[in-house]
Order: sequence, then structure tokens, then C-alpha cells
Amino acid sequence: MRLLKKFFPGYKMKEGVRETTKMTKIIGPLLDKAANDIFLAHKKTLLSEPITYIVPAVWSASKDGKLTAEQENISKQVLPVIKEIFAVMEIGNMTEAQKFAVGFLVRGLIISKITYMIEALKNRLFALNVQNIDNIIHQMKPMGNA
Repeated sequence: MRLLKKFFPGYKMKEGVRETTKMTKIIGPLLDKAANDIFLAHKKTLLSEPITYIVPAVWSASKDGKLTAEQENISKQVLPVIKEIFAVMEIGNMTEAQKFAVGFLVRGLIISKITYMIEALKNRLFALNVQNIDNIIHQMKPMGNA
């Protein structure tokens, strides 16, 4: 927004746009904080389990019927965030189908953020290991005779 004001000093934002950005300025950080908190609290498990481990945790449901204790803890972290987003968006007067659809989108975004963090960390760890292996290979000296 500051960039627009810099190039268009006379530009004034309409009231509806202010209200829209007001909501996103609340929701965006809520989602980011939730994903970061979940990842930091459970990174050891998230890194050791298959990437799909996070999905039942965020949805509070498993095909097998039972969540692990860690998945239940993740679920307990997600539910208040979804409720808070619903409150910010004033979703109270929507139908159940509409509420489910919005919840579906929010949960999908949380899952995407967490899976991105998992894969980004795995890639970073892999890159560090490759660098260490390259350093070790360059420092190796042949021993003995063949």
C-alpha cells in the first residue's frame, strides 16, 4: 500500500478495500503463527513421519479411526485458530455447507504451509549433508595399493 502512495500520492483507498485488507492483516498472521507453532512444536515427528501425517492431524480425523497422541495435540492447536478466523470473518450467519467450505480452505492452507516447512527443512538438511560429503571427499587421500 505504501508503494501505491509513493507512486500515486493522491490515491485514496475505498472503505470496502480497507475492510478487506483489515481482515487479511489479521487472518494472515494467525495462519502463519499457527503453522510455525505447530511445526516448531512437532518438527521431530513431522520430519520422521510421511508427509501425509499432518493431514489427519489438521482435520482431527483419520481413515484408520484413531489419531496418534501427537496428531491430537496438533488438532488441538488448529481448532482455536479456525474458530478465531471464523470470528474475524463473522461467519455466524452462513449455512453449515458454507462454514465447512471455508474450514476446508483454511485447513488446506494450514496443511500446505506445514508441508512446505517440512520439505524446505528436509531440503536444507540434505543440502548441508551434500556439502559435508563433498568436503569429506575432497579431503580424502588414497591409502594402500591396489
